[in-house]
Amino acid sequence: MTQEFFSRPFYEWSGYLVLFLGFILSLVIQLVFYRRILPANGVSDSAKEERSISVLLNVRNESERIEQFLLSLLNQNYSNFEIVVVDDFSGDSTLSILGVMAQKYPKIKFSSLNQETRYSEKMAMNLAMKAAKNDWVLLLTPETRLDDPNYLSRMNDALGPDEQVLVSYVNYEAGVGRYNRLCRLERLSAFWQASASHSASAPLFFQQVNVLFNKQLYFSSGGFKGKMNAHYAGLELILNQLDGLKVKYYVSPETNLRQNYTTDKSEFEDLLRKHVRLFSGLNFSKKKLAVLELIAKVMVLVGLIGLLKTDLSYWYVFVPLPLIILFVHLFLVKSLLNRLAEKKIFLSSLMYVFVKPFLYLFQTTSIYLQLQRNKWN
Repeated sequence: MTQEFFSRPFYEWSGYLVLFLGFILSLVIQLVFYRRILPANGVSDSAKEERSISVLLNVRNESERIEQFLLSLLNQNYSNFEIVVVDDFSGDSTLSILGVMAQKYPKIKFSSLNQETRYSEKMAMNLAMKAAKNDWVLLLTPETRLDDPNYLSRMNDALGPDEQVLVSYVNYEAGVGRYNRLCRLERLSAFWQASASHSASAPLFFQQVNVLFNKQLYFSSGGFKGKMNAHYAGLELILNQLDGLKVKYYVSPETNLRQNYTTDKSEFEDLLRKHVRLFSGLNFSKKKLAVLELIAKVMVLVGLIGLLKTDLSYWYVFVPLPLIILFVHLFLVKSLLNRLAEKKIFLSSLMYVFVKPFLYLFQTTSIYLQLQRNKWN
């Protein structure tokens, strides 16, 4: 490195300053917040006494798989639980199957929406919450695969005695096609971002399935009052508005769930819109980490592009900085995928980090334009 490099005017250091600050901020965010979920989660001995759990199901036209799913729940090695099912005006034999099974298995309770309240997931959820007799509730769906008979026991053991919410990982089953991969990447990214925000003392929720929580949180917040028309999300709307929650994000293949669900273009777009709308409804304290992360990425990108244009001869000085960030991220992603037992999305998950901001920006613009059009209709 020559004397000419160090003797430049102060303003010519601006590119290096922007890149370096972005580099430091990126490393801090990755190593301090995103890394925290990777160490093995311990289970407190005092949390192993069985809590009373109500498993909630909202179903519609599930005659082909509801019986098998309920049997897998009933086969859980856990005694202190009930199953509350609300049928959302099914047009097939779902309600009849529920009636037969409820007579045979006392753990099952069921109800249904009438024609006037049909097709309302929030009405069904509210009915299930009121019918649940236990203090702890867990929302599942018939698309979920429950292979482990100790699933409920593991969820119970993972929740500490002072914690109010336990969030465990859920994603689609691996399938063929690019939209299956994109949907899985989006849910993986949302889970990781939520866990990182929790590490920054701002619990964030992008999912309602595989979340064990105290039902008093629902009633103390007023339930879905004022949110009935927010069709893009469910319990996430309620949990995101609560402050001071004691939350645990749990990463273990033993409590991870997979859903057999159609993953096409519309499903992927729905996931993006859900993320954008949930995020836009948060106060700044909830999304401060995401804002800082975006600022860090912009600073690194702007600094790198500026130096490549103005100081290319010294590329070996500044190019290693973004490469270090990339390698750290690579290590963290690989570690997370191993913890979650996710396979065959390692390289695509690295690429998705760079594509994701543009997808969110496109959806944000699309939602804004749609609102403007509806304003004049």
